[in-house]
Amino acid sequence: MGLTAEEFAQRWQSCQPVVWCVAASIVADRNLADDVVQEAAVIALGKLDTFKPGTSFSAWMAQIVRYTALNWARARRSSPGTLEDGFVGPDRKPTNGAVAADGRLAPDQDAFDDQVQRALWALSEPARACLLLKTVVELDYREIAEVLGLAENTAMSHVHRARARMRELLRERQTPLPSKEVR
Repeated sequence: MGLTAEEFAQRWQSCQPVVWCVAASIVADRNLADDVVQEAAVIALGKLDTFKPGTSFSAWMAQIVRYTALNWARARRSSPGTLEDGFVGPDRKPTNGAVAADGRLAPDQDAFDDQVQRALWALSEPARACLLLKTVVELDYREIAEVLGLAENTAMSHVHRARARMRELLRERQTPLPSKEVR
């Protein structure tokens, strides 16, 4: 049976932040994540008859977004370019800064954001996706597991290990303050 275009539109609004995090966890570019999500929506509209009623729409869309993002990431790896939005992927040079009102990194921000981004990209794709879904979208572990097609324990483990690894990587990059002698 599948979905009608109207049913798709109703469900689409609620799952957009989730699928955006899935895309961003793969392509490392805010604008590109938007493009991936839009392309995945078009693909999904062409496959409405493949959606099984009674299953998770978010999980179905997340799978389409994941494959679309992986295709985009593969294409970008084969044609190197620079990013303008400040995400630091595994093969990209960092930019400066905090996120400005327009979503771009402000040039006067110190390097901590770059360190966080590098640490995020040191994680595996599933761990990065789980951490973003937990932290950014605030999904519970059951929802993360459903969206990514994982066991709930696996989603919980990915988040726990990702947080620990992020702390470890950020601790390694911290420059200690000069010690002051107490007299």
